[in-house]
Amino acid sequence: MSERESGLPGRGMNLRELECFLAVVDHGGITRAASALYLAQPSLSQIIRRLEADLGIDLFRRVGRGLVLSPAGEAFVGPARQVLRDMANARSVAAGYRGLEGGRVDLAISASLTSSFLAAWVGDFRRKHPKIALRLTQHDGDTDEIATLIRSGAAELAYTVGPISRQGIECRHIGQGEILLALPLGWGDDLPDPVPVEMLAGLPFVVDRGFGQRYLATIRDTHGIEPDIVVDISESGDLLPLLAAGAGAALLPMRQAMEARRRGATLRMLDPAPARDIYAITPTSPLTPQTQAFLDLSIGNLEHWHRAVGERTARGMPLLDAAVDADNVIESAYQRLHGNWHSGRESE
Repeated sequence: MSERESGLPGRGMNLRELECFLAVVDHGGITRAASALYLAQPSLSQIIRRLEADLGIDLFRRVGRGLVLSPAGEAFVGPARQVLRDMANARSVAAGYRGLEGGRVDLAISASLTSSFLAAWVGDFRRKHPKIALRLTQHDGDTDEIATLIRSGAAELAYTVGPISRQGIECRHIGQGEILLALPLGWGDDLPDPVPVEMLAGLPFVVDRGFGQRYLATIRDTHGIEPDIVVDISESGDLLPLLAAGAGAALLPMRQAMEARRRGATLRMLDPAPARDIYAITPTSPLTPQTQAFLDLSIGNLEHWHRAVGERTARGMPLLDAAVDADNVIESAYQRLHGNWHSGRESE
């Protein structure tokens, strides 16, 4: 009788087997997982069979030429991720004494934050910690989805624009972002600055199905105004090309509005001025040093931005002018860093 048939445990699973199992889960099959792991497909299949034998369960159902998680396999995903994360945390604690070298940060972020903040955070983080990889998952802001990503270990840190209250999950308010009205080139010459929200009635809008749609619904419910939604998109990253093409106006967070301005958009403040809160969602257990470093950097980035704008408004600059000036300084600094990096690469 085999070990599997007897129900007795085998020689015991190892971390490599768990990594291979999760790779099959994350890549949707043996073929793509084997390619990502630089393994031959027969070798990966053998590792999965060995893990199943050690556990005494079928992790996958064979459907045609593909694999589908069995109920036992679905239940095993979360614990497997936690084992790898705990081991990574143990290694990272040791690595913390000699600097952040290697490892990975698993992030989840809402579509409405991706283009306005994430690019700056990732770029800054990669410059400071070039040996740390990042894996990004985009979520649509659904509370249950975010909680599942954190609890399953698919993400160790999530950013969202709404608070979350769930057992085993910590929610931290890390900042706030102003919202601007962005208009295609040549639009809005007759609009005051700031623009009273009442003047948004009938203005053609391009909106994403996250923040933009929710905020226009709030304007409608609060002020009795009906903006004209002419283009409805699922991803906020598609807003800027449509705005640049003249498809309609858009409501954008300050940092994304600065990018729209560089593409020729006209910006206006709104009255009353709306703002968007930003939250960091983590498990209540200690974060790996890599993830903690990314969280600290994102908070520092937000604080730096607001400090830069605040210093300018304290000198008498209007908020929008202060944001434009601060953005120009930060963009110039990024360009210098980019040029220095390329110069360094060419000299190698």
